Amino acid sequence: MAKILRIGILFIALFILVQTTGCTCCAYFNHAWNMEQAYEEAGVLREARLDSLPGDSILEAGEEKRLYDRVIEKGSRTVERFPKNENQVPKAVFMMAEAFRHKSEWKKAIEKYDELERYFPQYDSIPKAEYERAFCLYKNTEYALAKFSAERVLEKGKQHPYHLQALELMSILQEKDGLPSDAIASLEAVLATNFGTPWTRAKARIRLADLYYEQKIYSKAREHYLHKELSILPDLERYKAQSTAIECLLMLSEANAKEAAKEYKNLADSAVFKDKRTLSLIRQGEILLSINDEKGIEILRDAAHVRRRSETASRAFFGIGDFRQRTRNYSNAILHYDSSYQSKSASKWGNESYIRRVALLRLLALKDTVVERQKKEKPFFPQEFQIAELFLLKLSETDSALALLAKLDSVLTDSVLKVRATYTRAFIYDEFKKDTANAYPLYRAIIEKYPQTDYAKQAQANMGLQVSAKTREDLAHEAFLKAEETLVNAKKIPQEKIEETDIAYKTAISLYDSVTIKFPETQFALQAMYVKAYILAEEIGNLDSARVILSKLSKEHFRSPWGRSASEKLRGKLAIDANDIERLRNRVKEFEVSIKEQSENYYIESERKKNEPPPPPKPVDDEVLLNDYNTLYDFK
Repeated sequence: MAKILRIGILFIALFILVQTTGCTCCAYFNHAWNMEQAYEEAGVLREARLDSLPGDSILEAGEEKRLYDRVIEKGSRTVERFPKNENQVPKAVFMMAEAFRHKSEWKKAIEKYDELERYFPQYDSIPKAEYERAFCLYKNTEYALAKFSAERVLEKGKQHPYHLQALELMSILQEKDGLPSDAIASLEAVLATNFGTPWTRAKARIRLADLYYEQKIYSKAREHYLHKELSILPDLERYKAQSTAIECLLMLSEANAKEAAKEYKNLADSAVFKDKRTLSLIRQGEILLSINDEKGIEILRDAAHVRRRSETASRAFFGIGDFRQRTRNYSNAILHYDSSYQSKSASKWGNESYIRRVALLRLLALKDTVVERQKKEKPFFPQEFQIAELFLLKLSETDSALALLAKLDSVLTDSVLKVRATYTRAFIYDEFKKDTANAYPLYRAIIEKYPQTDYAKQAQANMGLQVSAKTREDLAHEAFLKAEETLVNAKKIPQEKIEETDIAYKTAISLYDSVTIKFPETQFALQAMYVKAYILAEEIGNLDSARVILSKLSKEHFRSPWGRSASEKLRGKLAIDANDIERLRNRVKEFEVSIKEQSENYYIESERKKNEPPPPPKPVDDEVLLNDYNTLYDFK
């Protein structure tokens, strides 16, 4: 009875309020109340959707979006109709910003968060708005502004309620900004507290472990990959974390190979990771073979026969083939590469097996050729360079390539071949093995013994030195430029100074001759001959000497651009055959006929115009002057 009485009193109060203030209050309660109700209902649906499987929440996602649209609509009406309400307007702006954020409309959410901070800086949800704006800027790929917004939150210290969230966001932005060390520090600070749910902490720890791994800090990476907090993750992510932790153990030291193989065996025996058993066994076998433990062959064979036509079988056979190749059992290696290719030709293991099989067959053929040539006591043959190339580029055996090149370097007498072998050794040490201690002495030996080669120039560049070595081509270029400078200066001399001009041209010719004599094997020698012919013909007037030089270029160097140009010059100026003369005569006759026809037509047209009566005069209209500014003063 008392409850009914209270409800009645409430209705009477509302009736009196409506009578005194009109219907504005009802509209206000309608918009604000509906906005809050829709926001609460959408929040419930959102939490349920995030806690459920994606396939079970499709309908809820649509209803959730509809409710957030209602929040935005009612919030807009509230702000529009009651702009002076100090309680509901900031709440409406905040809820609209949150609705846009939950709908992933990041730009609109940013605008609303900005409005809230600009017009209602004292609102109690401002701390959340500051963090969420930074998050929305990050999602909108505005990383610089997102970092600035996150820094504003962090500047307020640990008393800010969203300090740790901002710290985690900052780690992501620092990683994108190429600052992995700063990102690691931020994540370490977050994980040092109890911040976050078990799920978010596990995901953050995986990110931290990945960052350590990328920075090659393998001990810390392994520590985080094996952390107990990762037990909440799905089996696939946990397997990836534990297998990467084993790889970290291998990276720390080759002496850990047996321990790493044992840990992979434990993964294979684990019931939790039974779907990855074959993969674990294959990796165990590969590690054992890397330390020449032939137990790995049996493990890989068993793994390959679990499912013959698969990528895992292809990988297992490839592992055995690689081991046989390293032990120089090439025929057996070829057989296993064949099995790898047949198991899964489209996989990367099958593709690599095919490449290696072809390379090994070519290697065996080259070795037979080498043996035959050695019987004929020939000290060097190009097949040995080809073998070294196969070892390096096709078979991934840098040590074998280096050993063969070192042998060549010690027996070769030809300087061109010797510098090639030495440079190739240095490059392999430098580029493939990252061993500058062995590479740089070889580079220095090349620079000292063979300074006028391209190998010396490239050696200086590879060592990060200023390239000062000059090849024969470089020296020829410098000499040619000096002759060119003399020719340019000769052309600048006034024509009345005949003696000075003759001396200048003779000096230029002698400089071009020096290029031809000192560097006959270079292209600049041919260019110097061509320019000399030009000086003789155009500047001095000695056509006979110019014709001799051009003829030599045309006959002896007809494949070079200067030889071809000389041929064209000789044909155009110094040699005209009967066919050229006949074509010229025909063109003159055609031109004369055309001129005669045009002349006759001109005289006929002139006579016709003389006999025609003159045209009547055209009437001229009276000029009308307009009394306005433009016509009175625009004299143009």
